[in-house]
Amino acid sequence: MCPPRPAPPDSRAWLRQAALFLDIDGTLLDLAPTPEGVRVPPALPASLRALTLGLGGALALVSGRPLGDIDRLFPDRFDAAGTHGAEWRLGGSKQGAELPGTADLALVTAMLRDGLNRLPGVRLEHKPLALALHYRAAPQWEVATQALAAQAAQTLGPAYRLQAGKAVVEILPAGAGKGSAIRRFMEHPPYVGRTPVFVGDDLTDEDGFAAVNALGGLSIRVGTGAGSQACYGLPGPAELRDWLVQLVAALP
Repeated sequence: MCPPRPAPPDSRAWLRQAALFLDIDGTLLDLAPTPEGVRVPPALPASLRALTLGLGGALALVSGRPLGDIDRLFPDRFDAAGTHGAEWRLGGSKQGAELPGTADLALVTAMLRDGLNRLPGVRLEHKPLALALHYRAAPQWEVATQALAAQAAQTLGPAYRLQAGKAVVEILPAGAGKGSAIRRFMEHPPYVGRTPVFVGDDLTDEDGFAAVNALGGLSIRVGTGAGSQACYGLPGPAELRDWLVQLVAALP
């Protein structure tokens, strides 16, 4: 576990050889009541494009959102890991992964819908290879929502796992994770041989922090929260976006 999180170190020491991995919700973008309600600040895509160019292409968005949703927000089709790494795109090509299909998830969908009839305000989101239960609009159902998701995961068996986040609990393939997605990127050009830098904000990002720490990189948590494995911190998404502008200015 790292000590209390200082600001990220001077970028001149590491930026030239960095591989930058960025979470979206709560990190690049301010959270909204629903995933559809987030807004992309007008200047942000230009910062991401400039960093991608300056880092020789070594920038990827690593999100719980599906790839299609990532591309709706950022049409530049950056390298990306979607659905917590269950989907993966490098150099414009979507890569396959050894993960279970959607047939099993369809079996528990009816069970989840029946349970949600007793939890007004909780929303079921279908993702490629995953399901998410959002209770941001009904926080009083947090415990009941997590119990319902746990029952569904138990029904699915060891091929799936639960992933808790901010006002959401997800049912994911057991092999999916942001840490494994980052390690996979680091095995391929233009990422190979670079220093991984991962910025996230949530419990869903902890295995990403652990992965870059193990690889000798920089782990940066946006926002507050005790017990994180991230070694550095930024107060919020606005400060992260300002920091990205500073990185652009520091590019060779």
